[in-house]
Amino acid sequence: MRIAMLGAGGIGGYYGGLLARAGHDVAFVARGAHLAALQQAGLRVESVHGDFAIEGIEATDDPAQVGIVDLVLVTVKSYDLDQAAEAAHPLLGPETVVLPLLNGLDAADRLADRLGQRLVLAGLTHISSCIASPGLIRQVSPLRRITLGERDGTVSARAERVRDALSASGIEAVLTPDINVALWEKFLFIASISGICCLARQPIGPVMNTRETRELYLDALREIEALARARQVGLASNVVERTLQLTDSFDPQTRPSMLVDLQAGRRLELDALSGTVVRYGQETGVATPLHRVVYAVLKPNAT
Repeated sequence: MRIAMLGAGGIGGYYGGLLARAGHDVAFVARGAHLAALQQAGLRVESVHGDFAIEGIEATDDPAQVGIVDLVLVTVKSYDLDQAAEAAHPLLGPETVVLPLLNGLDAADRLADRLGQRLVLAGLTHISSCIASPGLIRQVSPLRRITLGERDGTVSARAERVRDALSASGIEAVLTPDINVALWEKFLFIASISGICCLARQPIGPVMNTRETRELYLDALREIEALARARQVGLASNVVERTLQLTDSFDPQTRPSMLVDLQAGRRLELDALSGTVVRYGQETGVATPLHRVVYAVLKPNAT
């Protein structure tokens, strides 16, 4: 399969590396010092699942040099999505499949509006991975899961082909007819834990082991649960309890990507997380006071 990784950071670099190692023809669209390192020395991966390196990879900052592919994995930050959508056009043919793996809820809809409704699947990933230095990806989480599905709830042959290609490379790939529920389940977790960890400037362990911040996290989860139910999303009745159990299972030093960005002085995906909670709450009449505080306090750091 000919695959373009639109974004070659922690997520795109890691998954693209696995797909290339499995024999797929993978092109990495990257920029800056990371791109230069990929072009000069190839891709190196340090992972809890095993280290590997791939030499002589195809890497560029110009998708037109890649041409039409079978699959585009979109792994940019949410605030770069519109720019990525514009850049993606040279990669697209009539049978190309586009799969976004971004934080937030609406990446697939935004891509479909710009690239065509027919081309886009919806998806999400559970992974902790980052650029440790130019050309080097460090992946530290036991999970390396991609969940995908057709936006209309069907199970299609093309989605099965994508799932099978991902699975054969070592990724835990899950194809679901309820992709909207899966997106909200992850959003419930990532928007809440990112916001509270950023407010506290602490990784997950100290947040969950301190009564006051644990209670804030629980309140943040409940706000999003209420919002999802107001929008008639079929979350499980025990979704908050399950999410708490999941969060408690993380390595105590795990930092959500937004906290990593905050501490590094980089732009935040705030609008895709607590910003979306506030916006959806205003649209549906659901009160989201905690996420409003998160959004307001972090907003000066967001750009």
